[in-house]
Amino acid sequence: MSRRFSSIGRRAFIGGLSASLIACAAPRRLWSKTTADVIVIGAGLAGLHAASIIEQTGHKVILLEGAVHAGGRLHTLDDLPGNPDAGGIQIGANYERFHAIADALGVERYVPPPSGRGSLYHVGGASLTAEQWASAPQNKLADHEKALPPDRLFFSYLGTLPEFENIADWMKPEAQKIDIPLGQYLKEQGASGEALRLIDANLNGNSIDQQSALHMARSLAIFRSGGGPTRYVRGGSQRMTDAMAVSLRSELLLNSPVAVIEDEGDGIEISLADGRKYGARHVICTAPFAALRSMKIEANLPPAMRNMIAQLPYTKASFAYLSASEAFWKNDGLPETIWSDDPMLGRMFVLGDDPAMVKVWLNGPSADMVDAMDDQAAGAAIIRKIETARPSAKGKLKFLQMFSWQKNPFARGIYHHIGAGQGLALTLATQHRGERLHFAGEHLAQQSSGMEGALESGQRAAEHVLQNL
Repeated sequence: MSRRFSSIGRRAFIGGLSASLIACAAPRRLWSKTTADVIVIGAGLAGLHAASIIEQTGHKVILLEGAVHAGGRLHTLDDLPGNPDAGGIQIGANYERFHAIADALGVERYVPPPSGRGSLYHVGGASLTAEQWASAPQNKLADHEKALPPDRLFFSYLGTLPEFENIADWMKPEAQKIDIPLGQYLKEQGASGEALRLIDANLNGNSIDQQSALHMARSLAIFRSGGGPTRYVRGGSQRMTDAMAVSLRSELLLNSPVAVIEDEGDGIEISLADGRKYGARHVICTAPFAALRSMKIEANLPPAMRNMIAQLPYTKASFAYLSASEAFWKNDGLPETIWSDDPMLGRMFVLGDDPAMVKVWLNGPSADMVDAMDDQAAGAAIIRKIETARPSAKGKLKFLQMFSWQKNPFARGIYHHIGAGQGLALTLATQHRGERLHFAGEHLAQQSSGMEGALESGQRAAEHVLQNL
């Protein structure tokens, strides 16, 4: 046995493969159109992990990636000072697959230093500390809400959501009773109109009227399952997918966007946008559903899967990256973070002191607003907003770059969320096991979310394919 294969054997549990699964992989059948046993569409975490699992059994895998680099939504902006991440930033302590793969590949993680507590609230055009908020004239909350700062309102109303004993309980029929618009749920809990407005201003989603309360119950279950510190990848999250890509023996074709996926009955044919064609006995498609909508799928899919591909919502997120001539947030006695109801400001986070960098995060309609603007004009407008909210920033900020996930044709959003009334259809989509065409990605995870969810679903799809090769 070669040293390389022996090393893979020692890492078998990382790929979720048992010895029995490897042993019972069926022998290859001849198929005249085959250029690979398996084609994986998308070289993000799910695709790279699926490819690694399958190639360990000796099957031929080809990865097709539309972008010019691997990584998917693990994307580090290496052209900016400090190499900030645009996606896939925080690694939960319960990300078991992620940590195991990172350990095996020597990808370093670290616990970041604690950030300043609390936020500076910029609401109704005025900047307020948490201590000033309760009695400020800009605080138009109902009497029973006035003591709560704007960024704590949301979670104060989620206490009556069911606590799932197991994370996958979100898929149970009885859980679907809370598959209602989040705004409706909050109103039923007594949230005032002003509370709803403030919650919607910086929701990690597109709208409280679109997002399902079930999504939040699932998110809270995942959060409660964690324990221990959150970590970051040293040098940026994309170092993880860089290492995964380098470790593969399989062929990875970048700048290869897929146009058509066609199930021909005895295999799958993939047509790329440039006219190239590839065939395989099985295909695992890990593209986000929002991006998959630009591809033509000629295959027999169940209604729930078709429904989710067409309608599953993805959160719109646009970021402004700014450098600072000095760390003004360390000298004005105010909290580092800014939380604002201004649609051009949203949330400002400090990325670091050396170099001094900040990031402004805008979601939903606010992201649409800046996306419609010229980047330089948007950056200048955002800087003016920060200077108004925090005078110590005046003259010290420089616009570097805007980044929009919904403008990215291979993502069309930063991450999915369950839309109101979509719980059952998404459940069925996560349980779908194709005959030749299979799907994976963070949007199809059952037990996890984010990066770990992508690995979970990639593993599940790969194991199913191996059982049918």
